[in-house]
Amino acid sequence: AMGRYSGRSFRLILMCVVSILLFVMELVIAYVGNSLSLASDAFAVLSHFVSMIIGFFGVRASNIKQHKKSTYGFLRADVVGAFGNTIFAVALMFSILVEAIKRYINPQKTEEPILVLSAGIIGLFFNVLNYVIFLDCCYCAAPKPQGDMEAGK
Repeated sequence: AMGRYSGRSFRLILMCVVSILLFVMELVIAYVGNSLSLASDAFAVLSHFVSMIIGFFGVRASNIKQHKKSTYGFLRADVVGAFGNTIFAVALMFSILVEAIKRYINPQKTEEPILVLSAGIIGLFFNVLNYVIFLDCCYCAAPKPQGDMEAGK
């Protein structure tokens, strides 16, 4: 059934689905529990999801060698994508900072602490899983030397 997706594409789709579910869960529990840290993690998950999508299409586009309008292909599509994601992340951090200052001035009680803690632990688990799954990913792994097999002799 999943034969048309390579292992890497399948993992990307899987992590995108997991990221969306995690974002929704954390956001709902952050609202119920009045937790800023959980809400900020939810948006960090969303930011990661956006960067996965941008990275995926950026790498896809940068592999297009030639195009009618851009004769050099889309070699810099991944760079433009990364720039867009960085702007999104900076805006997110600024809004979290403003919210944190408002909370510092007027502290609020966190409701349902066990629920908030559980959501945080689930979020941590999926973040760790995310890094394990993408350790050999094209965006972050260093290119492996081709003569690896001969080196062992």
